[in-house]
Amino acid sequence: MVSSFPLGEGNSLVSPPLNTTVAQDRLDDEIAALTLVLCNLRTQRNTHSPITRLPPEILASIFIHCASHSRQINRLGVPDWVNVSYVCRQWRDVALNCSALWSFLFASSKHWTDELLARSGTVPLKVRTDSEYSKQSTKLDLLEKVAPQADRIQDLYLRLTRPGVEHMLSLLSSPAPLLQTLQISVERSNYLGETALVSGPLFDGHTPALRELELINYAFPLTSPTLRGLTSLRLRDLGTSFQPTLPSLMVALSRMQDLAHLHLENALPSARTNSIDHSFQNSEKLSFPKLSRLSIVAPFTAVVLLLSCFHIPLKAEVRLRCCFETDVEDHTPIYPLLAKRFIASRDQAIALAPIIRTSFIETASATVGFIFSTAEGESGRRAFSASTTFYDLGRLYEDWDCNIPLKVDIVRRVSLANDREDLVGGVYRSVPLTNLQSAHFSFDSMTALSLDFWKKTFGHLQELRHVELSGVNMHGLVRALSLTSPHLPKDKAGNLESESIQTFAPALKKLELYGVLFSKECYTYGQLKDISHKYSCSAACLCDALSKRQY
Repeated sequence: MVSSFPLGEGNSLVSPPLNTTVAQDRLDDEIAALTLVLCNLRTQRNTHSPITRLPPEILASIFIHCASHSRQINRLGVPDWVNVSYVCRQWRDVALNCSALWSFLFASSKHWTDELLARSGTVPLKVRTDSEYSKQSTKLDLLEKVAPQADRIQDLYLRLTRPGVEHMLSLLSSPAPLLQTLQISVERSNYLGETALVSGPLFDGHTPALRELELINYAFPLTSPTLRGLTSLRLRDLGTSFQPTLPSLMVALSRMQDLAHLHLENALPSARTNSIDHSFQNSEKLSFPKLSRLSIVAPFTAVVLLLSCFHIPLKAEVRLRCCFETDVEDHTPIYPLLAKRFIASRDQAIALAPIIRTSFIETASATVGFIFSTAEGESGRRAFSASTTFYDLGRLYEDWDCNIPLKVDIVRRVSLANDREDLVGGVYRSVPLTNLQSAHFSFDSMTALSLDFWKKTFGHLQELRHVELSGVNMHGLVRALSLTSPHLPKDKAGNLESESIQTFAPALKKLELYGVLFSKECYTYGQLKDISHKYSCSAACLCDALSKRQY
């Protein structure tokens, strides 16, 4: 339908310019009035929404929670939580009247910095410059604005590029009595040296409230008396020349009796190149009664030496990544240290010892990763406890508080094809597995595990119900499964090969196989010349062994 308008005086399609301007202004006023009416109607409508019943205090708490957990930054350097002030009038009023919300400072522009400082009033500041979109110049502007108010800083997260880092950190020279969390992360540079080092203490050495310290590629004197109250310490990716010697580290740690979280990742030198005197090796072991998380990524010798100097509480979760330093190296020194992890000391109740019910093993080239969990039937965990990607901490910290008291990575310089069974068996036999119910194996290539391995490692387990295998030669396991069956494996002379006729894993109810290769026929022990042969067992042989077991 097309509306028609009479063309008369004052209704001409072409009006004089002056009349047109007046008419448009009048219509603009009417549009503005109608827009205001619509806004008022929308506001009235919103008042009937359930969320408007929340008291302003609750809304403010929600906004603060969003700001404290937000890591999303747009390309303008502004975090997403700022948008809560643009939703509606009520939310904007609540946001603008909540000084604590605007205490979360971010590096975006001088205007934003001035606005945030003004809105935050006198509330303690939480400062972040760890956005990938923030330029170094913008971070410098923020630090120059914040440095004079160091006495208000509560949390400080700095992600800096190598050029100019010394000047930027030198701005932080005033005392920071409220500082609780400090994280300094410096990106590597190919031409300015490995690790940044600033002469003179930060904040004039006055940070009495400091509880959490994280340093990535940045050297910081651990002897500072202000570190005595630390509850969390993380050192990561320190250049070789800036890594603390093990004796000096032990002295520094001995003063931090409140430590709950200790993470040392690529921050320790090899014990081979350090002159460790006899008195240090035999000194009294350090005890951290409050320790609940321990992660170490270091050369194998450093891990062994450090663990030998610690008393680890039974409640603590441990993550180890041991990197071998030579092509041929003995991995047995770590076995007793893993066993000690589950042994109660004199001042610990035996009941506190974790009971392992599920185990995982995953291999990739020269790396073998182990997981030992107290959960029943849990799967899907990633064995490798650390990522080599700079700043990518996800894989290392994704499963804290997930019933995993121990994760271990063994990283060799060469392939583990020849001694993989010895390593896997050694680690498994070091951990108390009496109550193990589920075992998961995932190998990157067809791996032979002999009858002797299965007998010594799992033969005594009376509660093992579930075994999952991927990339495992089945010959050894099939022979183990057939133990105590009417047709026990025999040697060439016809004698039983097993020293005991105890049934292997008598509670076994579920066997899952993935990527396992079978031969057309099963080779006997005498016919099998190479245990690593991919097709040493047939599917019929496995079915025969399973059919003769008593369930």
